[in-house]
Amino acid sequence: MKLVFCREATSPEDEKGMTIMLKSNSRNGVLRNCPLCGKLFSDTGFGYCQKCYDKSREYENKINDFVKEHPNCTLRDIARQTKIPLHVASSMVNKGQFMAGGKISYPCSRCGKAITSGLYCGTCMSLVHQATVKAKQLENERRAQEEQERIKRKYLKKKESSLNILRILRGE
Repeated sequence: MKLVFCREATSPEDEKGMTIMLKSNSRNGVLRNCPLCGKLFSDTGFGYCQKCYDKSREYENKINDFVKEHPNCTLRDIARQTKIPLHVASSMVNKGQFMAGGKISYPCSRCGKAITSGLYCGTCMSLVHQATVKAKQLENERRAQEEQERIKRKYLKKKESSLNILRILRGE
C-alpha cells in the first residue's frame, strides 16, 4: 500500500486543497476526497462518496420521472418542479442521461437560446466554427512567415560566410 498526497489547483496555503489518495493493489479502490462534499471515501469507480452517489441517482430518477410525464419540458421546468439545483439538472441533461419521447430544451452555453442537443445553438456553432477556421488560418500564416524568416536568416548567414571567405582570400 502506498500513501500519496496530492495538491489540487489551489493556493499553497489552502489546507482544503489537499487530496489524500491511498493506493492499493486490492479491489478496495482508491481513497479520495469526494468532489461534491469533500469527505474522504474509497473510490471504486463511481467518483463520488456513497451518499453523494445515492443523491445523484435520486436526482436522476426524479428527472427521469418528470421527463416521462412532461416530454417537451425545459431545463428550468425540470429544476422548478423537481426542486433539483439547475446546475445539477443541466449537467445531467448535457451529458445525455435522459432519452425521452420528446426533447428537453436547455439554454445555449453562449447566447442562452433554447436548444435540445449539444452545447451551442446553430448560430453560435457557426460562429465557433468560423473562429476556429480563422484561428487555423492565422496560425498557418504565422508559421509561413516564420519559415520565410528562417530561410532569410539562413541565406544571410550563408552570404555572410561567403563574404568572409572572400575577405580572407583578399587578405583583408
